[in-house]
Amino acid sequence: MEAHSRGTIGAAVFATVALGLAVACARPAPRAHIVEIRGFAYLPAMLEVAAGDTIVWLNRDAVPHTATPDGQAWDSESIDVEQSWRLVAAPRGSHPYYCTFHPSMRGELVVR
Repeated sequence: MEAHSRGTIGAAVFATVALGLAVACARPAPRAHIVEIRGFAYLPAMLEVAAGDTIVWLNRDAVPHTATPDGQAWDSESIDVEQSWRLVAAPRGSHPYYCTFHPSMRGELVVR
């Protein structure tokens, strides 16, 4: 009877590990997204990403800009001409942001 119990326990452990691997494999790998800053605008103006994704703001304008959220949970500080700044997306939710140098520039990052 002991051999039968070990076989049942072994099968249960194998099934649990296999299920864990299947769930881990089902999660998509983090992605990279680019927000171009061009013409005094964020392109795209609204970007939806998964938590853990990386967002890169790339300044293609002739002047520096920032990406600063309304709540200032993060801040790019000055992104110079032809420079970039990156952020790993977190926490979940909607994060409106703007350029501190040009407050009419608005964007939104949605982390799901």
